[in-house]
Amino acid sequence: MRSMDGRHGLCLLVLLGSGAAQALPGEVVHQFQPVADTTIFANATDAPSVVDWDSVSDSQGGSLWLGTTAGGFVRRALLRFDLGSIPAGQVVVSASLRLFETRSVDDHAVRVHRLLSPWGEGPSNGGSLGSGAPAQAGDTTWRWSSFGVTEWARRGGDFVAQSSAATLVGPAPAAYTWTSTPGLVADVQGWLDRPASNFGWILIGAEPADTRTAKRFDSLQGSVAPQLWVVTSPVPEASTLAMLSAGLLVLLALQRGRRHTA
Repeated sequence: MRSMDGRHGLCLLVLLGSGAAQALPGEVVHQFQPVADTTIFANATDAPSVVDWDSVSDSQGGSLWLGTTAGGFVRRALLRFDLGSIPAGQVVVSASLRLFETRSVDDHAVRVHRLLSPWGEGPSNGGSLGSGAPAQAGDTTWRWSSFGVTEWARRGGDFVAQSSAATLVGPAPAAYTWTSTPGLVADVQGWLDRPASNFGWILIGAEPADTRTAKRFDSLQGSVAPQLWVVTSPVPEASTLAMLSAGLLVLLALQRGRRHTA
């Protein structure tokens, strides 16, 4: 994790592909890479499949995968970031997520949803084919949040139905940024205030059963790892608030006095 402050009245501009994180005086920009990421897989229809997708994962491969493939299966990506280096009591001003796309067959919106349950990153490595590998202990799959041990309450991941952010992801290769939204800010603030609730996000693309929408992004093990940018500001101390309030009262009194003498 890296931190950069916005002291001395300067505005710090950190380019994030098509977006940016701005830090005003007193604010700090924090940059993170995931501590865990993985891809889960499922059949795109209810038809019988020769592959047991409930036992397929891709935790250590160089890519994260989304959307429906020509082979008729669907993929979703999971990411988790460790925010422990941000001091307690900070207020999140903005939060932006960036991924580098390396392959795409169409343009569509990719949604970011906050996860509600813990999940694992095991040793599975699907390589560059996008079809995953046999899940092993500690891996996450469409059925299992921890393979063979704990199932998701809902197949495909336990997450908030309302997306925290969405952005149109088009041609590759290119970096795409989910710029700060109230949803992303609320997610990160909640994780700062309650670290035990930090299960990260799941990224979901278009998932039609009969249309190719596949996308590939670099993972933590890839050439351009995902990035999370968080801008924080300290909570004003009580003494500072008192001084500001007193100053405001003095200013109001002076303004009233000028009106009476005019």
